[in-house]
Amino acid sequence: MPEPSNDGSVRPPAIHAEGLWKTYRTYRQPLDRLRERMPWNRGKSFAHQIHALQDIGITIAPGQCVGLVGGNGAGKSTLLKILTGTTFPTRGGYTVRGSVAALLELGAGFTANSSGRANIFMNAALMGRDERDTKEKFKQILDFSELHQFIDQPIRTYSSGMVARLGFSVAVASDPDILIIDEILAVGDMHFRRKCVDKIMSFREQGKTMFFCSHSLYDVRQICDKVIWLKEGRIQLFDDAVTVTNEYATYENQIIAQQDARVHEIPIADAKVVHAKAEEHARVVEAHIVDPKTGQLRNRFSPGEPAAVRVHIKNGRRHEKLALAIGFTRADGTLCFAPTTQMDGVPIDFNEGVVTLTLPEVKLLSGEFVVPVWLLDAHGVHRFHETTAAENLIVQNRTKELGLFLTEREWKVEVIVPGPAAQKAAPVGKGGPGAATP
Repeated sequence: MPEPSNDGSVRPPAIHAEGLWKTYRTYRQPLDRLRERMPWNRGKSFAHQIHALQDIGITIAPGQCVGLVGGNGAGKSTLLKILTGTTFPTRGGYTVRGSVAALLELGAGFTANSSGRANIFMNAALMGRDERDTKEKFKQILDFSELHQFIDQPIRTYSSGMVARLGFSVAVASDPDILIIDEILAVGDMHFRRKCVDKIMSFREQGKTMFFCSHSLYDVRQICDKVIWLKEGRIQLFDDAVTVTNEYATYENQIIAQQDARVHEIPIADAKVVHAKAEEHARVVEAHIVDPKTGQLRNRFSPGEPAAVRVHIKNGRRHEKLALAIGFTRADGTLCFAPTTQMDGVPIDFNEGVVTLTLPEVKLLSGEFVVPVWLLDAHGVHRFHETTAAENLIVQNRTKELGLFLTEREWKVEVIVPGPAAQKAAPVGKGGPGAATP
């Protein structure tokens, strides 16, 4: 459905696809391609069809940020390639309104023997930009990539991180209406990934339409408004970001359980973190579980008791506004809960300090819980440092409560037909046994 704008006019969708299919034909051996075309085979096919996408229908309004999740081979990259015009659907149709910048494979299309300067112009031309526009934006591209001293060297002498820097810089130099991103936050060093995050967030704040594909459910939840879950080429679910990431995480956990695999990874921190020199970036010095009343180290509590996690933080040479997330994870990898200062509106803006999370009442029941700590940027997306508290939280339940959490509750009993004992004890009045008396 078209989206109404602020002035009441109806805006057509930025991206619309209906009945989209993409089918690939594979052959057991190259000779089968020739055999298939022989006239005596009478149209017999020797190909095996693989449906990468099946009957995809989506509508994305202007200014929406939509995530894309799913397992390997689910069809995510195929869908993005169709929307960017890199490949074409087998059947069905789609419409993309506005200019598009696609961050799919950074550095794809670069020529190894040509210089970085020459590749900027060639890559921009492949994106449909004219030479004059590229000349005007050349300094912007060069400054963002920070490759000034290497720009006239051949690409073959660049490291993979330098190629990624150049590819990202060229891609975002334009001012697109739609930004399509495929797993680019996991490339390059920490400084470059931070620049990527800042640029993406600036596009989001400008109200650009964004299509963001990632295996990091935390990044997807933080950046996106709605999320598409693709499974075996079909849309399994298309809803708000929290609903879809929860459903997808539950599905993934079920698959892991069926395979009888013990998982020790933490869902919120599934992107690779590269630690730079300690003095350059914000970092966690130490984290401890303490008694909130005395401030002393303590890690054994009963349900209902207060507990606290105290985190000592140092900012880096480049002062950052920060956010802190603290989680509580079971031994099987289940993240029970993870509050963040960013979500709770608590700013962290100092050179060095201590942040303490206090739980007025521990709601967990018996168990031992790892306490992961994530130091994030102010948006709650980029991870500067990831560690765990020195102690595990041990909860010892001395009641007969069952389950994982201690919850507040209220019971209400409504009698429809009283039991035999109540009927026998009731006085007999004009209304007969069990009747109410004045």
